[in-house]
Amino acid sequence: MNRKKTVSILIALIVIMTSCMPVYAKNSDDIKLDSECAIVYCENTGEVVYSKNIHERIEPFSITKLMTAMLAIQNVPLDKVVKVPYEATLIGESTMGLVEGEKVTVKDLLYGAMLNSGNDACYTLAVAVSGSEEEFVKLMNKTAKNIGCKETSFANSHGMRAKKHYTTAYDMMLISKTAFANDTLAKISGTKTYKMGKTNKSDARVLKNHIEVIQDSDNYIQSAKTGTWDEDHCGISVYYNKDGLKLVAVILGAKMSTRTDDITKLVNAISDSVEGVKVVGKNKVQGKIRIKHGAKTRLEVYTREIGYAFVPKEASESLIRTEVVLDNDVTAPVKKGDVVGCLEIYAADDLVNKVDLIVKEDVAEGWFPSYFGISNFTTVVICVVGVLILCIYIWIVIERAKAKRRKALRRKQQIERIAMEQLRREEDHKVREWRF
Repeated sequence: MNRKKTVSILIALIVIMTSCMPVYAKNSDDIKLDSECAIVYCENTGEVVYSKNIHERIEPFSITKLMTAMLAIQNVPLDKVVKVPYEATLIGESTMGLVEGEKVTVKDLLYGAMLNSGNDACYTLAVAVSGSEEEFVKLMNKTAKNIGCKETSFANSHGMRAKKHYTTAYDMMLISKTAFANDTLAKISGTKTYKMGKTNKSDARVLKNHIEVIQDSDNYIQSAKTGTWDEDHCGISVYYNKDGLKLVAVILGAKMSTRTDDITKLVNAISDSVEGVKVVGKNKVQGKIRIKHGAKTRLEVYTREIGYAFVPKEASESLIRTEVVLDNDVTAPVKKGDVVGCLEIYAADDLVNKVDLIVKEDVAEGWFPSYFGISNFTTVVICVVGVLILCIYIWIVIERAKAKRRKALRRKQQIERIAMEQLRREEDHKVREWRF
């Protein structure tokens, strides 16, 4: 094999290998973080777009609660009422203030675990799912392996320091990605305040989220869970969504004084570095929706915002397509700005973004015909046309009656004329007979 051919083959191999590697929007030299470990995963492209010591073993602390909450949601009904075991009240540190024997719903425990980072709530959930925390920890570790975690070991349900309780930034990203994909958990971990009703042993509670990035409504972080041991041992996992760009970011080994700045700096830098394809503009008509029982039965729907598709750089824009999905049960009254569906944006067969579809006018309840899908305007038109048809029919009936009367009159006149002529002929005949 000659030298020229060998070089050509080597170049080809390098190109192939490069095209198979993930595309990193930034590397650890571009973004300076105080945290020891960090990772950002882009849901849209399926790629890790930032990494720093992602396979280094480290303690997750209360970020552990994402796994606990996810398993509870998957295995126990949210409205199930469970009794708080005595052991749950002994853990201490961060709690939601549960007492032994208190009867609480799984839903309330989930909010207590996410907003208050309640260790007592997590222990109670563990017992509710598996009967004991020991069995629940086995389920946690089994689930972690099923997700793909190779360097993770859980020793409890809440994240308090313990032997064989560790993870890596990469593994915690896998756990967070799976947890935040659960709509219920994503909503709970993004809630600012939750009002919990009274129980058999406590008055009503107000649970408040202590996570700074959730309190800030302008940073595009929709869900989050922190982990804290002391001022120098912290972490945080977040779900970020800006214009359809969806990121899961985790930092571990952070300081409490810089944790919020690190995670905000990280997601903003990644967001700024990723370019999206503009698929549809804001306020663009995407069809019409049927309104049940409305004064209007059909309304045009518009995109509420610009729709982007974030795809790998190697992907072709020709693979991007959209699909309109409208609600089937939109019933009057409808208010301007109401969301009535979404525009789904796909890259090949993968859903990469959704844009809300809204209506731009109010629609009141319609008259009785609206229950049969007939709008008020159409009802008026039908009534007007009906009246016109009735008027025309009455006019035709009247004209026919007049014509009939005229015909009868002419017939009568004709009969009278014939009778007169007959009478006159008879008289003439009598006169002639008299003369003769």
